[in-house]
Amino acid sequence: MNLALLAALIMVLLLGLGAVAVRRFVLKNSDFWMAMGLIPSDRKSYEKALYCFGKAVEIYPFYVYAWGNKGLSLYRLGRYDEALRCYEEALLQNSRFGEGWHNKGLVLQKLGREDEAEEAFLIAENLGIKEARPL
Repeated sequence: MNLALLAALIMVLLLGLGAVAVRRFVLKNSDFWMAMGLIPSDRKSYEKALYCFGKAVEIYPFYVYAWGNKGLSLYRLGRYDEALRCYEEALLQNSRFGEGWHNKGLVLQKLGREDEAEEAFLIAENLGIKEARPL
């Protein structure tokens, strides 16, 4: 099922066609907020995406990929210190999160911390992230 269709279906349920229990379940589901964050992120609406990813980690603080996407939204908004904290949280939970190491390196570069950035890129490469991808 395509993501936009899934989001539309969920919104129909939330607008009153679904039961109150469904509404509560969906709004307290970190996967729902993660999926809802991907839509505005794809459309470059990073503030909206940030809100959704923030809800996902608020509901489930151990959601490594939600921390990564929250960090990416903050990076895109130029909020590098906050993005770095998100990547550090994600990597604290899963030190083998290669994309997290790579993106942490990009944030560190923006902060002018080149030596630390290079170290993060090397770890990412050792975890299988072969090619630097600009954000």
